[in-house]
This record gives sequence, C-alpha cells and structure tokens, in this order.
Amino acid sequence: MSADGGIPLHARVFGGGAAEVGHVVGAMKDLRALAGERGFLMVADSKLVSYANVCALLAAGVHFIAPALAAQEDEVYAALDLAQATVVDWTPDRVAGKPAAPRETYRAGGHPHPNRAP
Repeated sequence: MSADGGIPLHARVFGGGAAEVGHVVGAMKDLRALAGERGFLMVADSKLVSYANVCALLAAGVHFIAPALAAQEDEVYAALDLAQATVVDWTPDRVAGKPAAPRETYRAGGHPHPNRAP
C-alpha cells in the first residue's frame, strides 16, 4: 500500500485452497518490478516465513517484516537474546483498555539466517 493514504499497489486473488507460502516470491517479484530501483519493505504474516522464501528475499535484497512462527521449537525462542531486540510500542486493540502492567511486551529483531552475509 502507498504511504499517503493506504492505496493498494498490488493485489492478486488466489483460490481458497492455495497455500499462501507458495506465493510470497511471486508477490515479491511483482512488487520489486513496481518499485523499480527503489527499495521497499515487504510486510507479511507468518506465511512469509519459509526457508525458500527467506532465501529468495535475502538474495533479492528485499527488506521484510514478518512474525516468527508460533510452532517453533522451544530451543529457538530460548536462544533469542532479548537485549538485542527493540521493544515495539504497539498494543493490540483487544487489550487496549487494560492496564499496562499485565499486557504482553512486543519486540522486534533480526533473525540469523544461514544465507545472510555477516
């Protein structure tokens, strides 16, 4: 979407049985063509996160944001360094009226990927 009013820049309709994870790279290529030489930030849900998709996005030099998969092994989350993550000032609408103390804290950070250059 555009930054000046949320005008959709790219839309594509798929059948209800189509797996989202298989369409990330195609959408990235379409958006890259629209952006031309300028960089862009691809924001997606957790369906973006697959080894093949992340490799393709990194190889194309595309910046992206997606939530970590909920079905990760406990060891993956235990190995994350919270001191390296940035606290995000965001509150889901469903808890906006609750006191701040019991709310969850959201953090953002990079994830090491074997195909990412140091």
